[in-house]
Amino acid sequence: MLRRILFGLCVALFLVSYTVSGATFKYFWNMGDFTVPSDPKAHIKESAEHQDAWQQALQKCLPINRIEISKDEECLEALQTYFLNEPVWAYSTLHYYDRSDGLQPLPIKLVNSRSQVLPYSYADFLSDDIPYWRDIFDGSLHRHRSRFRQVIEDDECMELSKQTSIGIQEHLAKQCAARAMFKYATFLDACNVSMQRMMILINSPLFSEVFNSTSSSGYEAAQEIIEEKIEDRAQREVAQQRLEKGFLHAIWMEYECSPWGYSLLPEFDPPPPREGTTTITRTTSIDQMHYRIKRTHDTLLKIAAKCGDPWAIQSFPLGIFTSDEFNDDVKERYPLLMHRHLGSHTGWFRSELSFRERLQHQAKAFLLLEESVGEKNAQKEYDPIGLEEAIEYVSDDGELKYARPLRDILRAREKRFNEEEDQILKESGFEVP
Repeated sequence: MLRRILFGLCVALFLVSYTVSGATFKYFWNMGDFTVPSDPKAHIKESAEHQDAWQQALQKCLPINRIEISKDEECLEALQTYFLNEPVWAYSTLHYYDRSDGLQPLPIKLVNSRSQVLPYSYADFLSDDIPYWRDIFDGSLHRHRSRFRQVIEDDECMELSKQTSIGIQEHLAKQCAARAMFKYATFLDACNVSMQRMMILINSPLFSEVFNSTSSSGYEAAQEIIEEKIEDRAQREVAQQRLEKGFLHAIWMEYECSPWGYSLLPEFDPPPPREGTTTITRTTSIDQMHYRIKRTHDTLLKIAAKCGDPWAIQSFPLGIFTSDEFNDDVKERYPLLMHRHLGSHTGWFRSELSFRERLQHQAKAFLLLEESVGEKNAQKEYDPIGLEEAIEYVSDDGELKYARPLRDILRAREKRFNEEEDQILKESGFEVP
């Protein structure tokens, strides 16, 4: 019994520490950073019509009136014309600047953790086959919701969402409506996130407790910090425009989402809420709703990924918490994506690999990029100077280390606990069989 209890505590502590350490690293990494990161879709060539659509949107929507803009039909129509033709992954995270800590992601409950585990970047936009907002709001949401209700009643489809499920099962893609499930999961993610962003940016900073400011809104507070902290004029304008664009995207998203309700997985007992959750973005009912949406989203995204849908696989937070068979399939079919995950310092493989081993996977990803798009473009993703030693190791056919399956990790931990328990019993005078 004692061994079972210790093992249970081990698993719980492992999962908690794994979640916290990633966030801690991310905040530490950005501490005091007031630079403006590169735009991950900067290499995408926009048509003249698309550029003109953005200028039309700015003309009709600026300056932003946080009270009236949600009722401005001309502005909303202009935003719709532009954003429907923008890639989904480019809006996974909205950053702001904290006065002391610098660049930070807006602190909201993200449904999909992919953007935290492996932030979307240049390499994600190499393919022409990536999801755009026109694919999510495609006029078929009512059908996607109907298929969702059918899929969750299908035992074969629901089996794919389990930790123990095997690798990619493409023969189930039609049966489980893989692409429709990706679209509906993305809809849940986008609508939930935009609602939170709107609450923070439109309301007084006193309510969200994100900004220490007396400004009339979170948006104005965020703009003030940019004006105060970023000295370079050109960079300051880029940061202001990026925040402005993110705010307008949230406004448009609310407009698109408002006619639709959520269809979610059946009721269940959510985890108990944390104490003191009384701010505008943290109440007991809101926390429970976030949990229900996340559970539905994660289930559908995993089903779509296990069916082999490429958009779902690239949107999925790969790691040791997915089956070894699935990770092997992704490694074979999407080697660049897998090496980027394995090389990430915030991803869910990091506890299994040393810093040097992660650099070697980054080097492998760089070489794959260099082979497909050339050295100049590969440098948009990785710095070959910092990876010089790792690139030499990989180029000389050095062996790369891969993470163990989760079941092997937990077995090893249980064995260690058993050995430690036996030692404690021996030292206490008890006979160990």
